[in-house]
Amino acid sequence: MTHELPVLDSPRCRALLSKGLYINHGQPEDRQIVGDGNFWCGKTQRTYGPDDRLCDGDQCRIASRSCYED
Repeated sequence: MTHELPVLDSPRCRALLSKGLYINHGQPEDRQIVGDGNFWCGKTQRTYGPDDRLCDGDQCRIASRSCYED
């Protein structure tokens, strides 16, 4: 079974991390994207950011969050 991750078309916080960022690094663009969809904040090393809000692919695109970094 293949799970495709959506392509991000809007900026996200620099501190947002996921396993997919590590295992896909350096792979050719035509290779399948792999990831489990779990995210964490590089600032807190938790699933919640410094503002105590959830870190994920949607929430960490909100530039009005106090912890958001370009």
